[in-house]
Amino acid sequence: MRLFFAVLLILFGSFLIGLTVDSFGKTGNFIMHILGIGFILGAVFVVRSKKANQ
Repeated sequence: MRLFFAVLLILFGSFLIGLTVDSFGKTGNFIMHILGIGFILGAVFVVRSKKANQ
């Protein structure tokens, strides 16, 4: 279940990093990129905590 959650976080984070909306401006796109990187880092921590428990 944790692996599935990590994959969803990676996919959503990649979507946010790759998405560019002109109406958001530079600041909005920067915030979306930061959120995408945060989701990917969250997935890394979920997977890393799974390995530590085993």
